[in-house]
Amino acid sequence: MVKRSDKYHWHIGTKPPIIDPHSLIKHKIVRGYLERYISVLMSNYNMDKLKLSIVDGFAGGGEYSAQDGSKFYDGSPLIVLNAIADQEIALNIGRKKTRTVDAKYYFVEKIESNFQYLDNMLRARFLASRFDNDIQLLRGSFQNNAKKIITDIKRRAGGERAIFLLDQYAYDQVTGSMLRSIFSQVKGAEIILTFAVDSLISFLADNETSRKKLAEMGIDSHIDWAELEALRSAPQNVWRSAIQRNLAKGLVEASGAKNFTIFYITPMGNTAWTYWFIHLSNSAKARDVMMELHWQSANHFSHYLEPDLFTLGYQANRDKVATRQNSLELGEVHQFDAIAASRCKTGLAEKLVPIIYDGKPIPFSKLIETVGSLTPATSGMIREALDPAIRCGDILVRSADGITRSKGSSIKAGDVLAASPQKSLISLSGINFRLL
Repeated sequence: MVKRSDKYHWHIGTKPPIIDPHSLIKHKIVRGYLERYISVLMSNYNMDKLKLSIVDGFAGGGEYSAQDGSKFYDGSPLIVLNAIADQEIALNIGRKKTRTVDAKYYFVEKIESNFQYLDNMLRARFLASRFDNDIQLLRGSFQNNAKKIITDIKRRAGGERAIFLLDQYAYDQVTGSMLRSIFSQVKGAEIILTFAVDSLISFLADNETSRKKLAEMGIDSHIDWAELEALRSAPQNVWRSAIQRNLAKGLVEASGAKNFTIFYITPMGNTAWTYWFIHLSNSAKARDVMMELHWQSANHFSHYLEPDLFTLGYQANRDKVATRQNSLELGEVHQFDAIAASRCKTGLAEKLVPIIYDGKPIPFSKLIETVGSLTPATSGMIREALDPAIRCGDILVRSADGITRSKGSSIKAGDVLAASPQKSLISLSGINFRLL
């Protein structure tokens, strides 16, 4: 991960390239997610083995230099190998019977000098017997190796729990059809993808070149070209919000993933362009774990959607610039800080209660599946947002065996939420939270 074709080059015998600060944050998130992933899946103490496949589609040379040259930083291949080894050790503390993480690693690199550096570096650190066994080094592009990797994962009994790290530079090396192919063929797939959205936004216009490029990426049909061109003269943040909604909607629908997080990382520097750090999965729990990590790295992530519940796909009648209404502030930047958390929970309290009032009784797990990817909130924050309505009796929460919950923090996945028969003066207007 983390390489730029005109900047990040590795050559045997020379110092590795200097890593950017924002890439350290990205690596921290990847390592944290792998640790949590294994911890959650192995939370059943009777589970002795976890089979897992890790695919690093843009592996680079595997290590970096610090800004001041004083030390080295691990690249994604070393982060993956070391994180899983460390978690396996943690799983066995205080146990007599060994628990194992049976992981297979696929490291793909296109540039010849980078590949040679990676091969040399890994062979110096790991046993020779692991290569062409659980450690696979693949020369060439991810696009050209993807089919072979997927076939191998499917052959490996129990190996379809797979995490694909696809840290492409730019935005067109991993297409919507490729994402869909992964999800359709690998049952337990998750994808962590970078996407140079600012670079693409600067390129977009309603012309043949743009349409051809987005058609190749599989998202052209999701772009409302007329509305976007009409916003060219609008403030930059409004334009960013509008195009983000279109592109995000296109990526998600093209991928076929049921759950997602799509947020910005902004590199340092006055002219640095932001890019998306995207997590795609078919697991609401996986999405929740990733969202928790975003909040833990509050100062490094942002988004331009509503602070509570948002809709993907641009709608001119909801834009205050188009309608001259101030009720919905699209395009305002939100970071994952204390202020954003407060606004998020307050807004969710105002919007989720009418949703529950206007609908049929709904299990909490189903509510999370329905709105989870359309909010920056974690499931814990959603529980907090519902707490006042539960305490005052506006919402009733009952477990499968009939126990009534008295506060939001007590809600379990299988509990059913329903409107109280005696409704208070809560707005019943509701909100449309479907993917449009």
